[in-house]
Amino acid sequence: MNYHPLIIYFAVGALVSSYAAYLLYFTVLRRSDFTFYYALTNHAISVVFSILAVLTGLSVAGTQYVQQKAPFIFLFPHKWLGITLAAYTLITFIVLWIKQMELNRKVGIAFSFLGLGLSLSVLIFGWLLRLIFF
Repeated sequence: MNYHPLIIYFAVGALVSSYAAYLLYFTVLRRSDFTFYYALTNHAISVVFSILAVLTGLSVAGTQYVQQKAPFIFLFPHKWLGITLAAYTLITFIVLWIKQMELNRKVGIAFSFLGLGLSLSVLIFGWLLRLIFF
């Protein structure tokens, strides 16, 4: 059974809400502890789901059906963006867990924008694959 779409929707949903909450915290709601801890909790959940999404995605990419239907031009960026997003999620979680609210404002905003961009690009490439070829 293919669990990749289910896992990736949970992962990207948690990631988008986490990075959006970080963006709100580091720009507007600097005094709101709830916003930061909401983002950190979603970030912790998304670390687990993003690693599971990469593992299930790699197992699905190895099947003969996917290799026949999906072209390299869409599958290659989707796969490597997903791996990059999982690594980025883990690294930023470690940094944010250690620094917490004392993280520099500009670094927090940069983490948020890059995380949102990676999350949405993985999601868009996945939708393109699903809508066009499956």
